[in-house]
Amino acid sequence: MKKKWIIMAAILQTAHAFAQIELRSEYLPQQKYIDDNRDKTDGKSSALTTTFTATVPVSVKPTNYHQPSIWAATLNASYTSFSNDGPAAEALPKEMGSTDLGVMYMTPLHEKLMFIGGASAGFYSTHTDLKKIGADHLVVNIYSSFIWQIRPKIKVGVALIGNNAFDKPMLIPMPYFQYHHEKKRGMEYHAELSYNPRFSVGYRFNEAFALRIVNRPKFFFSLAQIDGQKKYFDHHYVSLGLEPEYRFSNWTVSGTFGANFGRTDRYRDREPSQFLKWGNATFDPSFYISAGIKYNFAGKQK
Repeated sequence: MKKKWIIMAAILQTAHAFAQIELRSEYLPQQKYIDDNRDKTDGKSSALTTTFTATVPVSVKPTNYHQPSIWAATLNASYTSFSNDGPAAEALPKEMGSTDLGVMYMTPLHEKLMFIGGASAGFYSTHTDLKKIGADHLVVNIYSSFIWQIRPKIKVGVALIGNNAFDKPMLIPMPYFQYHHEKKRGMEYHAELSYNPRFSVGYRFNEAFALRIVNRPKFFFSLAQIDGQKKYFDHHYVSLGLEPEYRFSNWTVSGTFGANFGRTDRYRDREPSQFLKWGNATFDPSFYISAGIKYNFAGKQK
C-alpha cells in the first residue's frame, strides 16, 4: 500500500511539473529600416510583443514506466504592436496577433523513450478586427515527436510538424536536442535545438536566484490579404542578454536586458515555394528588454 501511494505521488508531481502558465512581454526600441536594396532609410520601427502560454493536464494515467501518460490542453496567444515611421510604415503592419488552442498527448514508450503528439488550431492575423477575420486566417497544426533520454543531461529526438501556414498542407521534419545541467548552487548550462530554441550559461546562487546569459531566437507570424493576394508576414529576431531569475513558491519572475540582432520583418507570398526564402535582416541591431512571470503547479521546478 505504501509503495502504491509513493507511485501516485510521483505521478502527480510529474503532472504538476508539466503544468504551467506564463505571461511575457518583449520590447524592441526604434531601429532603422533597411530596404530591399540593402540601403538604410530614414524609416524606423519599434515593436512590443506580449505572449501568453498555458499547458494544463486534464488526464493523467499511470504506465509501466516512471512517467505517466498525460493528456493536456494548450493555449498560445501573442500580440505585437508596431510603431512605424517613414518607409517602415509602408512596409509593415501596425499590429499582429494570434490565438491558438490545442490538445497534447505525452506517453512513455520505453524507460528512456517518450512520445509527444498533438493538434491545435488558431487564427493568425495582421489586424485585430474580429469582423474581418475569417477562414483565410485559420491555421491548423499537427505534430508528433520521439524523444530519447540518452544521458541524464542529454535528450535527442526527431519531430514532424504539419500545418497550412503557407496555404497548402506541409509536413516539416525537425531535429530535437537538449542539454541541461543545473545544480542547487553553481554553474548551469542549457542548450536546446527545437521549435523554441534557447541557449544559456549562468550561475545559480541558491534555489531562489540565478543569473545567466541567454540567447533566444524568436519567431512570430501572421496572415493577410493585400490587393486580393494571400500574404504571409513574419516577425523574427534573435536576442542575447543578461537574465536574472527569481523563484518563490510556485512563481518564477525573470527579465532580460541586452541586444537584438538579425530582426527580419517582411511579407512573403503565401505559398510553399516561399517557405525557405528568409532574406536578409531588415533592421539594424538595437537594445532588447523583456520581463515575464511564470506559474508552475509543481513549485520550484525547472
